[in-house]
Amino acid sequence: MPPLVVWLIGAAGAVIGAKLWSMAERRANEDLERVRNAERDEVRQLERDPVTGTYRPRKS
Repeated sequence: MPPLVVWLIGAAGAVIGAKLWSMAERRANEDLERVRNAERDEVRQLERDPVTGTYRPRKS
């Protein structure tokens, strides 16, 4: 194969690989953000148990 064709195939593969990498990264970041937001919504206050001295989630 002429060197130009090999170079073009390699460049096209690099572009496709970068596009796939970008899509996977975006999807992973969206999942992480969703988990972070869910954790923030589920944070509960703690209160000290006077008998044992340990902290437990406050009952709402």
